[in-house]
Amino acid sequence: MPDLYPDVREALMTLRAVMLILVAALGGSLFAQGMSEDYVDARTEEKFSKNHGFSFEWDVYGYIPWFEQQQRVRSGGIGSDAVSYTKDMDGFPIGFFGGTELRFRFSWHDSIEAGYNLYYTRAFKDELDDFTRWNGLIYPPNTDIDYGSDFHDFHILYRRDLFRLGLSKNITFFVKAGLEYSYIRTNVGSDNFPAVDDKDVETFRELFPWYTAGFGAEIEIGQSFRITAEARATYEVGFPTFQRRDKNDMKQSIWSLTGLVNFNWNITDWFSLVVNVHYRYLRVRLYGGFRQDNFLWYSVGPDIGFGLRF
Repeated sequence: MPDLYPDVREALMTLRAVMLILVAALGGSLFAQGMSEDYVDARTEEKFSKNHGFSFEWDVYGYIPWFEQQQRVRSGGIGSDAVSYTKDMDGFPIGFFGGTELRFRFSWHDSIEAGYNLYYTRAFKDELDDFTRWNGLIYPPNTDIDYGSDFHDFHILYRRDLFRLGLSKNITFFVKAGLEYSYIRTNVGSDNFPAVDDKDVETFRELFPWYTAGFGAEIEIGQSFRITAEARATYEVGFPTFQRRDKNDMKQSIWSLTGLVNFNWNITDWFSLVVNVHYRYLRVRLYGGFRQDNFLWYSVGPDIGFGLRF
């Protein structure tokens, strides 16, 4: 019997061959994917089954922030104006900002972090616009006035990694807790209206370290890149400093907030490029008797630096 539809038969045979090839390719792809996932899973389990050992990271960076800093001192019952760096001291400004961090990891879940940040500001104004009361002194208008602030910010934190997600467990969620402390030295002075009895300097010397706690997440992208986002905060009211000034017990109130997004690029095994977006807010109130010292700092901007990995 003659074949009435040779073209149709040939087309069907070709289509069947193509379908078989596609099915074989899809099956091979799924098999390869399964093998890849199994391989990654096995390597990940092998990695975390071993002891981590001891490692540390050291970062050094410069800070380029937009910031505001205010100071208010009441002494001897005389109230004070808030002296604002950007509002009242809008003359010639000088600033230097930077920091460093050390991180010690001693297991897959536990690490210690110690950090230091310096915020150094100076401003020189030819003439005050109005009367300014500070630390028991009243500076009259048209006074040539200088302002300075040295803000040294310290922290030591314990980090606990809670759990990891992802096929290679490259996404880590963690909590942090520890202590912060700040050494603050501020001064308002004038060449033509000199202060007496050290009324031009305030050091906040009774400040006591305060707690801080927060959380964050970290994503590792291959062997070279790591992105970390974290936040921590403190809210403390009327905490005793266990120190006295002018025969009065001093207390402190702290409102502190730190936010950080970190990008780390491992250029080599031991050297990294570090770029952060860094937010810092600190409000300090130190008071007792007729005295009350207030300090405010807030800033946001990038950190740019390098890191060593060992």
